[in-house]
Amino acid sequence: MAEYKAQVQRLLQNAIAQVEQIRNVTLPPVEVEVVTKQWAIDTWGRGYADPDLTSILREEKIYKGLFMIAENESLYQASVDWAGNWGAATWNGKIYVVKENFDPWHLPNAEATFVHELTHIWQPRLPYVTTFDAEKAQASLTEGDASYMGDFFINQTQQTASSTTTVAASQVPLFLLRTPLLKGLQLSLPATISYLNYFPYDYGKNYVSALYTKGGWTAVNQAYKNPPSTTEQILHPEKYFANETAQQIVAPSLTEDTWTQISTDSYGEYFIQVMLAKWLPLEDAKAASSGWGGDKLTYYERGNEYLFTWRIGWDTQYDACEFFVAFNFMMNNTAAVKDRFCYWHINERYLSVGWDQSTNTVLIACSNNQLAAQQSYFT
Repeated sequence: MAEYKAQVQRLLQNAIAQVEQIRNVTLPPVEVEVVTKQWAIDTWGRGYADPDLTSILREEKIYKGLFMIAENESLYQASVDWAGNWGAATWNGKIYVVKENFDPWHLPNAEATFVHELTHIWQPRLPYVTTFDAEKAQASLTEGDASYMGDFFINQTQQTASSTTTVAASQVPLFLLRTPLLKGLQLSLPATISYLNYFPYDYGKNYVSALYTKGGWTAVNQAYKNPPSTTEQILHPEKYFANETAQQIVAPSLTEDTWTQISTDSYGEYFIQVMLAKWLPLEDAKAASSGWGGDKLTYYERGNEYLFTWRIGWDTQYDACEFFVAFNFMMNNTAAVKDRFCYWHINERYLSVGWDQSTNTVLIACSNNQLAAQQSYFT
C-alpha cells in the first residue's frame, strides 16, 4: 500500500503541472485519498441513494412505465452499483482513487485520470438546474471538458514519446471502469441506464471538441459562463452555437382534481433516443428523437395510485408525426397488450399516447389507474 500511495502522489504532482500548463491556471492544494470499492459503494452509492429512496422508486415507475428497464431491474440498485464502478472521483474538493479499480502504473492512462479529476478541481461552479435534461447537459460540459483534457494529455504524451516506446491510448481514462485496461470487469447496470450515465463522458467530449475547434481553450472556458441547457445542444453543437433552447411546455389539465402533483421534469432528446433504441434500430431512434423541441413530465399520486403525463413538443409537424409513429412501433415491440390503437396495458399498468397536430405535441400518459391513463390528455 505504501508503494501504491507513493505512485499515486507522483502521478498527482505530474498531472498538476500538466493541467496548469495546458489551461494556464493555478490549482489550489489538492489532496488525494485511496479508498476501497466497498467504501465507494457505501459512501457514494448507498450514501446518496438511501436518503433519496422515495424519489428513486417514483423514478423507477416512470422508467418501467416507458419500458426503459425490465420489471425485475432496480433503479436503486443501479444507482448503488454505478458508484462501485468508478476508478477515481472528485468529491468535496479532494480526489479519491478506488484501489481495486485503479492501476497507477498503467501509463499514460492513469496520469490522464488525474488530469481529468484536476480539471474538475479547477472548473467554475455552474448554476443550479432542476431537470434531468439540463443536468445531463451541464454534466456534459464538465465531464466532457475533463475527458477531453485527459485525451489532450495522452495525445501530447504520444507526440513526445520515443519512436521505440509504445504508448497505449484509451478513449475513456481510468476514472470509469468501462475502460478496457481493467479486463474482465463489466458494469452490472441495465443498458439504458448505462447509456444515460455515460452520456456526459461520450457525447460531452464531442461537444467540448466542437468548442475547442471553434475557439480553443478560450471557447471552452467561455462555455462555463453560458453552459448548455439541453442534451439536444450536446448532440448537435450547432444548436448550442445558435442558442436554440427548449420550448416551454405546459402540462395537460387532468380530468380529475383529486391527484396530488409530486414533481415535474424534462428528459430531453437523448433520453427519448435511448428509450426508443431499446426497442427499435438505433438509426430509427435517432431520427425519431431529433426535432425534439421541449418536454414536460408531471408525476402525480393519489393514495396507492400514480399517474404521469409526458407532453413532448416538436419543431415541426413532421417531427411530431415521426415520433408518434416510432413510439407506436416501439410499444408494439414490447410485451404490452394492445387494447386498441394508442392504448396498451401490462402488469396492472396502463399507457396511452396522443398526437395534437395543431400544436406539434405528443402526449404520453401512464398510470396504474386505467381511466386516468386513458383520459388524461383530453383536456
